[in-house]
Amino acid sequence: MSWLEIPAESHFSLNNTPLGIISVKGAEGQRVGATRYGDYVVDLSLLEQEGLLASAFKGSEGGARFNQPTLNDFAALPASTRSQVRLAIQQLFASSSSTLRDNPDLRARAIHKISDVQVHLPLTIPDFVDYSVFPAHGLGAGRAIFGEGIPLPPSWNTLPMAYNGRAGTVSVKEEILRPQGQTKAFSAAREVGVGPSKALDWEFEIGAFVGTPTEDGTALTPSTALSHIFGFVLLNDWSARDIQAFEMVPLGPFNGKSFATTISPWVIMPDALEPFKASKPALLEGTPFEQAEYLREAQDVMSNYNINCETSLHLSSNPSLAHPISLANFASAFFSFPQLLTYQTYSGAPLRTGDLLGSGTISSDAVEGASLPSKGCMLELSQGGKVPLQVGDSGEERAWIQDGDEVVFSAWAGEEGGKVGFGQLRGKVRSASELKATE
Repeated sequence: MSWLEIPAESHFSLNNTPLGIISVKGAEGQRVGATRYGDYVVDLSLLEQEGLLASAFKGSEGGARFNQPTLNDFAALPASTRSQVRLAIQQLFASSSSTLRDNPDLRARAIHKISDVQVHLPLTIPDFVDYSVFPAHGLGAGRAIFGEGIPLPPSWNTLPMAYNGRAGTVSVKEEILRPQGQTKAFSAAREVGVGPSKALDWEFEIGAFVGTPTEDGTALTPSTALSHIFGFVLLNDWSARDIQAFEMVPLGPFNGKSFATTISPWVIMPDALEPFKASKPALLEGTPFEQAEYLREAQDVMSNYNINCETSLHLSSNPSLAHPISLANFASAFFSFPQLLTYQTYSGAPLRTGDLLGSGTISSDAVEGASLPSKGCMLELSQGGKVPLQVGDSGEERAWIQDGDEVVFSAWAGEEGGKVGFGQLRGKVRSASELKATE
C-alpha cells in the first residue's frame, strides 16, 4: 500500500514503478527521469538531488542519473543497481514511509498530475530489430496472404526470424501520417501502383530495451541475457501491407514498415513482471530442424510473461467510443527476450544501451473467458482484407485502417489493486494529403 492515492484499477500501482522521461508544462522544457503512480508522476531528479536515492546508487556513483534528457545513463548501470534504485523509490511511497510524505515542500515540487506533464521518448535508440516469435501470427498471416495450408517456415524451431528496422522513426507520437509508396494491391488482380497506402495496418507488439551493453565479440547465453534487459514497452509496428507486399522479396520489408514505429512512454522493469512469469510453448514436432543448443533454456525456466494484450479501435465517425476488437496473451511467445538477445549476439555483434527489440505481432490461442479474437493485427482479423471486420455494434466494417481511425493498445498483468500494466499506446491516422514535398 502507498500513502499516495492510487486507484485500484490503475496499471501503475506501487508494484509497478515504471520509468520514463517527462517535462513539466511551462517549465522551459527541461526533461528529467520520472516514475508514475496512478495519475501522478514523480520527478526522480529531485529525489536524487535530495539524497533520497543515494544508498541505492552506492558503488555506482558518476553524476546525476535522472537529471538527464534520456534514461540511457541509468539503463546502462548493472541490473542489480537498477533493482536497488527501483526498490528505494517504492519504499519512499510505501504507506509506512514518512520521509517524503511528511516533507510538503519536496512533495509539492516533485509530484505532478499526469495532465501537467509532457512525456517523451524514454531512451535514445541506436538500433531497432523486429522479430516474429508468435506461431499463431506466423500461421494466420500466411493464411491471410497465401491461403489455407501454409505451414510455418521449416526454420521456426531453430532460430527466431527478424529484420533490422529504422530506429530514427521510433517515437511516442500519438498520431501518424498515412504513408505513400509503390504498392501491390490486396485484390484478385494484385494491381501495382504508386500513391497512398490503401492497406494500412497495426501490429501489437511488446518491445524490450537493452540496458547494460556488451562488448564487441561477446556472446550472451539465455541465462546471462536477462540482466542486459532494461525494461519493456508497448510497440506498434505500423505496417503498410500493400507497400510491403511489393518490396519485400527478396530482402524483406523497408518503406512498408519504416515510416513509423510508436512505443508507450513508460518502461516497465523486469522486476515488476517477475511475479507473472510463464512457461514458453513446447517445441514443434516434425520439423526438419531442432532448436540450436546455444539457444536452449533450462527446462524449468519460466522466461515468458502472462500479459493480456488488448486492442481497441476508435472509428473516425465516432472517435470517443472505443470498440475492443482483440485480446491476446504474450505467454504464447515461442522465443523469450533472453533468447532473442542470445541470438542477436551469437555472431559477436555488440549490444548498445537503448537498442530496441520488437517481439513481433502478438497473436495467441484464445484467452480463457474472452469472446474477442486473439489476433494482433488487421491482416489476420480481416484475412488480408478479404473478410472485413465488423466493428462492434457500430454498423461499420474495416478491411484496413481508415483516415481518422485511432488504434489503442493496452496491456497488463495481475489484478486490481496490484496491477502491473503499460498504460495505453494510442495512434490516430492522418491523411497522406498532409505529407509535404520539399522543393
